[in-house]
Amino acid sequence: MGYTGPQNANPPSGEAAIWEYGYVPSLALGIVGVITYLVVMCPHLLLLFRKRGTRSVHGLLFFAGLIEALGFGARLYSHTHEFSGMGFLLGVTLVQIGTILITAAMYKSIQRGIKYMPESRRLSPMRPRSLITLFVILDVVWVLLQIGGQYEVAAAQSAKVTGDDPTLALGTSQLVFLAGNVLQAITIIIVSIFIYVILKRSSRVLAGADPSVEFPLLRPLLFQILGTFALFFVRLAMRIAEGAQGAYGYSSTHEVFFGVFEYAPLVFILILWAVRPLWKFLFPLGHEHPTSSSSRNGDVEGHPRTEVSSGSQDAEVKAAK
Repeated sequence: MGYTGPQNANPPSGEAAIWEYGYVPSLALGIVGVITYLVVMCPHLLLLFRKRGTRSVHGLLFFAGLIEALGFGARLYSHTHEFSGMGFLLGVTLVQIGTILITAAMYKSIQRGIKYMPESRRLSPMRPRSLITLFVILDVVWVLLQIGGQYEVAAAQSAKVTGDDPTLALGTSQLVFLAGNVLQAITIIIVSIFIYVILKRSSRVLAGADPSVEFPLLRPLLFQILGTFALFFVRLAMRIAEGAQGAYGYSSTHEVFFGVFEYAPLVFILILWAVRPLWKFLFPLGHEHPTSSSSRNGDVEGHPRTEVSSGSQDAEVKAAK
């Protein structure tokens, strides 16, 4: 259908010839977005300082909420500066960068969950640290494609109004945006398959494990991560539909779709991990040191190397007597 909104045929420096979002961002949604992200990041800030062993995950989620709040602040700026190119670029960039931190937190949660399991290295189809590195790099690349494609679509549409030559043709820019979302969706599917493999292998491992030893609640943790990816996939599916519909189609020019399918899933993810934080799965009885081979080897995040806990030493002394 193409862009049909107001035009700024002779835009001054720093302004675009069109509303680059395809609409004027809502004041109400902008305020709600800033406030809710600032609120939901607060529990993750507390967990960052209070819960040792899970700081990296909640640190990523805290900064994700902070960056998303800044992204909605940029959308608020665009509400009063409808043709601002910088406001649009900051808005789409910050909102997308926040999603990288959320997926990185999920990859890290997988690594932390299997770390304290028996035969932990055999649970994952690939080394956990390699999994984090590979998929974070892929997410960064795919998100850059999405940001670049979305910005170039707006630039190409503006060039139609001003008569300038765009860097990329409108159709090419749209394909770049679509490719970034499709490839990220494929990455999420691959990681979800890895999680399914870990679930199957963990069932066999736990069946033969010592019942007196406390292990992480790995299966509930992995199911929560799968639920997080499902919410994230809903967001990607909507963006794929927008890209397939064409530049400035119905869904991409009506902010209600952004609010329902992009804002709401990410906020719910941050709320979910604040209500059911990672430490509840890793240390179900509130112990700081899980009794697994990983903790005895000094691998617990945020803890110094230790051989056995003082409680275990006392028990051994009493048993010897």
